[in-house]
Amino acid sequence: MAYRLLISSPSDIAGDDLAAVKEAINRWNVIYGQQFGAVVVPVHWQLHSAAEHGIRPQASLNAQLVENVDIVVALFWHRLGSPTGGEESRTAEEISKAHADGAYVAILKCGRDLPPNVNVEQLERLRACYEQMSDKSFMHSYVDVVSLTAHVDAILGRAVGRDSGRAEVVAGTAQLGSDVWPRIESSEHPKTDSRGRLKTNRRWHLVLANRGAEPARNVRYRLEAEDESDNLPLQPDEEPNLETLAPGGEAAYALVMHVGVGPQARCVVTWEDSSGEHENQATVRFF
Repeated sequence: MAYRLLISSPSDIAGDDLAAVKEAINRWNVIYGQQFGAVVVPVHWQLHSAAEHGIRPQASLNAQLVENVDIVVALFWHRLGSPTGGEESRTAEEISKAHADGAYVAILKCGRDLPPNVNVEQLERLRACYEQMSDKSFMHSYVDVVSLTAHVDAILGRAVGRDSGRAEVVAGTAQLGSDVWPRIESSEHPKTDSRGRLKTNRRWHLVLANRGAEPARNVRYRLEAEDESDNLPLQPDEEPNLETLAPGGEAAYALVMHVGVGPQARCVVTWEDSSGEHENQATVRFF
């Protein structure tokens, strides 16, 4: 079965992020498409729409793209966009219409540092819109391409799997069941300070990986200090909970290191699948 996925965003979303979503969809089709018996086809207004004379522009886009989609992935950073005459912005209208038509809607909020010239009015409108859309969609934050890709994997598994009530793996040599394990990843990112000096900023992520052949649902984790004198890293993600983690999929959560963080901690991961509730525990090292 083919699923049409609309990628929607205001103008402040970087082209690299949009490309990462498309690449994640293509990767999901290759790795999981046969297992799920589905292919996901991405569409975007810049590539798959044409102007129509005498019709409100957004109404034309709705007819060409939004009315026929099964999934919407909307990306936001610090802008909501301009009013369309029907809704607060083009992306907001696409979300509202797609949700009303029964599509699966996911909102991914870019958590990168805001630009110095950020439009405060746009930012306030966006935050107010988040409140209105919170009950209409899956909503999560990303800070880089790694976490963005992980969220797209989870969205596709959830959206495609909901039609059958459970995203089953096609029978064969694969063994049913999910198996989620944590690991720590770190990467260095160059940054120029106010004096033009190049410095390196290290970022840390806790990554949850589903090594099983079945989607894991209601995935949660918690960090526990192994030594009572050790502090734990700060965890800026609002809710470290994941609705669905597809087989072979990964989800990344930002960690902030600070003074007193111990060299390692215990990570407890819990989730559910068709056979019930599960838990894994592992020691993860930070340094």
